[in-house]
Amino acid sequence: MGAVNKEKIRVLFTRNLLEGHDIGLRTVVNRCRESGIEVIYYPRFKDFSEVSKVAQEEDVDIVGISSSSGAHIHLVQGLISSLKEKGMNIPIIIGGVIPNKDIPRLNEMGIKGIFGPGSTPDEVASFISKIK
Repeated sequence: MGAVNKEKIRVLFTRNLLEGHDIGLRTVVNRCRESGIEVIYYPRFKDFSEVSKVAQEEDVDIVGISSSSGAHIHLVQGLISSLKEKGMNIPIIIGGVIPNKDIPRLNEMGIKGIFGPGSTPDEVASFISKIK
């Protein structure tokens, strides 16, 4: 019986240019890398087309976005639209300051993972490992 050749999961992590806080995102990026997940870290974007372009060029399996400014619904809508324009249908996860009242809406929008206050980098890495 031959060995199974499993490719690494490739994740693009990013945040909007207007987001000032990135410690949580960088911590998640580092934990994912330690877990064997291949991470493309695009520190900040000003336009959703940047994210979809990088996602396409890097052939990522998942896009992770951080939001602590309260603009998470807008960010998710823009990202979904931009990815669809490029014909990409890949899972999106989001983390940051996400109020519980917004979780059902994000789920309806198709977000695969939501990591609000209290979530740990290990939870994110574990989720990503299972999503593909």
